[in-house]
Amino acid sequence: MEGIPACGASGRSRVAHRSRLSALCRSAALIGLLAGAGEARELQPAFLRVAPTGATPGLSAQDRFATLEDALARAAELRRRGEAGPIVIALEPGLHRVARAVRIGPEHSGTRDGPLVIRGAADGTSRLTGSLPLQSVPVPADLRDRVPEVAREAVRAYRLPETLAREPRFRQPNRLGDRSPHVMEVFDRTGALRPARWPNDGYAKVQPVERFGLPAFVFEDAPGRPWEHEPDLWAEGFWRWDWLQETIPVGQVEPRRGVLALAKAPYEGVKAGARAALVHALSELDEAGEWWRDRQRGLLLAWPPAGAPELEASVAESLILADRARHVRIETLRLDRARGDLVVVKGGEDVVIRHSDLGWAAGRAAVFEDVAGGGLEGCTIHDIGATAVRLAGGDRVDLLPGGLFLRDSRVTRFARLSPTQNPAVDVDGVGVQVVGNYIHDAIGYAVHLRGNDHLVSRNEVARLLRGVSDSGAIYAGRDWTARGSAIQENYIHDIEPAPGFEVKGVYLDDMASGLSVKRNLFVAVQKPVFIGGGSDNTVSENVFVSSSPAVSLDSRGETWMAEAVTDPHSEIRAAYAAVPVASARWRERYPGLATLLSGEPKVARNNTIVDNICLNSRELVFEQAGDPRRQIILFNTILSVPGLVLPAGREPETLARLFADRKVPLRMDLAGMRRDILPESPFRAISR
Repeated sequence: MEGIPACGASGRSRVAHRSRLSALCRSAALIGLLAGAGEARELQPAFLRVAPTGATPGLSAQDRFATLEDALARAAELRRRGEAGPIVIALEPGLHRVARAVRIGPEHSGTRDGPLVIRGAADGTSRLTGSLPLQSVPVPADLRDRVPEVAREAVRAYRLPETLAREPRFRQPNRLGDRSPHVMEVFDRTGALRPARWPNDGYAKVQPVERFGLPAFVFEDAPGRPWEHEPDLWAEGFWRWDWLQETIPVGQVEPRRGVLALAKAPYEGVKAGARAALVHALSELDEAGEWWRDRQRGLLLAWPPAGAPELEASVAESLILADRARHVRIETLRLDRARGDLVVVKGGEDVVIRHSDLGWAAGRAAVFEDVAGGGLEGCTIHDIGATAVRLAGGDRVDLLPGGLFLRDSRVTRFARLSPTQNPAVDVDGVGVQVVGNYIHDAIGYAVHLRGNDHLVSRNEVARLLRGVSDSGAIYAGRDWTARGSAIQENYIHDIEPAPGFEVKGVYLDDMASGLSVKRNLFVAVQKPVFIGGGSDNTVSENVFVSSSPAVSLDSRGETWMAEAVTDPHSEIRAAYAAVPVASARWRERYPGLATLLSGEPKVARNNTIVDNICLNSRELVFEQAGDPRRQIILFNTILSVPGLVLPAGREPETLARLFADRKVPLRMDLAGMRRDILPESPFRAISR
């Protein structure tokens, strides 16, 4: 693990902490013990059942409940009576609706040998959802007249639940720094519809103008529709940079000139030629799959997809909130349709989600913060509005790992509502492990690293960052102290930009330092490894195939970032001051960091680039004062194989055979990264 402390195995951890983490590891092993009823006879689990929504629990069924909340109340009662063994709450096959988050707290918590288990049917037919069905009503004549003619015969009206009808806006803004904004969504049986939008696909170019004392713009090719009559109109756009999309309410509209003023300023304003679109306009409801909310009448107008008139709307902010809960398992369950995050775990210890399907959240799928041990394994995570998973735990002061993980899971189609600044996995703290996952096909990126000593290993990362620029599939940046993380034995491929844009594979941005990038395979990646001004990074034993340049390096601390290095109030200096770099623990783990400011903090130096293979790829590029003489560059090999044709699907086993035939040495077990180990449904893995 390249020196990263494993769960319960850090030689420098305090004895008490090591004992606690060892206990967590033993608890995690208990998951398998509880996979089937009766396998652990000595534990004698108590079983509680939850009937699907609308079913009658049964008068004589003392252990069968109408809701998950009722079953948890019974579990708390059993704990108060001294029940120390496992308590299994089984959600029966069918639909289980919640209108608000179900809370799991200390009173429900399990023990190391007797966890609380919330379990669905093994075949995936138990579903916990945060949406409610909508009642169809006649379409008001005045609204039908405002709909584009093409939609008038197809549009339908639905009565909204009171909680959705009375809210001033259908969503929250999404600006730089905002996390997981809550958004109302509408669903048919296949997935989410979208608010009526112009243009229907892509974006239109805008020009900035001065109006109303607000940031304002005009579209270069506006259709001339009555946007001034839209009471809850929004604009989403890449207003200044192609790495940042922001969604902001429209404050005012000047119909004569087509000027739209934003209620709040985007980051660094609006540039000429920026890409933008309008969202939630009745006058733009012109194709199947679009909707619009009438707040005054509490109605939804929608053009349902063909053959799918039954619609639902998300009402629950979250589905499950684990608040200081301990020893909890959530397994073989489908969770979907929250206006915010599906599952939130705050505090507590040893909380694991396994073999479950998490989808269609407007916010995040799962959030683990300040939790001692836990995470997700064997899950399918898809169609998430923002970041898919956040894992933040451990003690940065003493560099003690938190024991959080995402393992053996598929993550796809995330960042669908907030397409920038939202990775598949947001990692923070100490010692998070992201291992054995398949992260693919999304506009977002794979991993954002903050903190120390994380492990990103044996993941396949593919087809990300479409339509954005200046972004990386695995990202770290703007913190000298965020060291010790290992990015190793990953298969990263098909990370290529749209015309005119540029993207990276591993992006060590804005002086990120002290990370290792080892034994990875990069195939068809525009800039596989980018070191943006940092020092003490290691790039070794990687194979770069049709990916150029293999390594890019600059010394931006000597150019445009020089002021940030000397300014004690800058972001990078504030991060440096926030941790005890002069403590014995930090000096032992990261020698030289305590004296960084008295050395050459502006200079990119001591980066080790050794023993890499570049196949049909250029080796190194130095930019912005980057000096190869300040780095360690040895034993890199450039190979040329004319006529090399890569398999279209980039399937790991096929690619491994191709490289073996061509005698290209790989430093990782590519053939072992079979995608069929991670089936599209986690429930198929259980049934095999």
